[in-house]
Amino acid sequence: MELRKVRIDALDLSLVRLRQVPEAAVVEKMASLRSKGQLSPVVASDVEGTLVLVDGFVRHLAAKRLGLETVLCEVVTLSLVQMKAQVYLRNRDRGLLLIEECRLVHELCDADGLSQVEVGELLERHKSWVCRRYGLLASLSPLLVEDLSLGLLGGGSLCRLAQLPARNQEELVAAIRRDDLSPRDSAGVIDLWRKATDGEARRYVLEHPADALRRARASATPAEDPRLGRAGRDLQLGLMALAQVSLRVHRRLREGLGEIGPEGVQVLAEATRQAKEQTSSALRAVRTFIRQAGGELS
Repeated sequence: MELRKVRIDALDLSLVRLRQVPEAAVVEKMASLRSKGQLSPVVASDVEGTLVLVDGFVRHLAAKRLGLETVLCEVVTLSLVQMKAQVYLRNRDRGLLLIEECRLVHELCDADGLSQVEVGELLERHKSWVCRRYGLLASLSPLLVEDLSLGLLGGGSLCRLAQLPARNQEELVAAIRRDDLSPRDSAGVIDLWRKATDGEARRYVLEHPADALRRARASATPAEDPRLGRAGRDLQLGLMALAQVSLRVHRRLREGLGEIGPEGVQVLAEATRQAKEQTSSALRAVRTFIRQAGGELS
């Protein structure tokens, strides 16, 4: 590994196909480069004298727009498969978009010939994680797989889309993109379309997605359990959320965390202490209320 100043136009950007480069992130990075300079190097692999950019696509584009001629670059030597793995591993803490993970898994399996087990080992993930992402991309319309606008959709929206026929996926994405809907609104529109009872209703959702969503939200009133009332229902929802978060924590641990250094372990230890303290206090208060109200705890 070495650090060197590299001309921006000398970097090979072929792996950018595996990443989304959001405009908002580029604008933010431009502001940072102006005020603070380059705080961390981009990463490129030396392939027979050509530097293939592996990490730092946002920094690269921001620097290019600012008219900078060079960037600080960490030069490594990796195989093509290792370079693709590093696209994921070097961004694991920040997290890649679900569509980025899907594209990477597909490319490693289909273009590079790796088995799903081998991809899991390479990316330090469980085989089931790889299998879900491979299956998700295979279920998406081929016309949408290369559509960069899919990066604007949340993971939930992608999973919802994948359950629909290809033509309907394309129609919904076109409507979402046309009205520039947020990830949350996109998920809502997809749900509205799926729940629509006839073709006319579905056409209206496609032609007027924002209005359809506004009408649906305006008419929706949260159902209240008459045994609880609104305050009791709020408490019930909070307890259900605690249970769901606990399941998510267990799932994350089962899937693995990769390599975490001693400092990171201490951060997790402190977060664990705070979570235990705060959740235990909340649950004790609920138990006290139930006992005082004459209820029974199993």
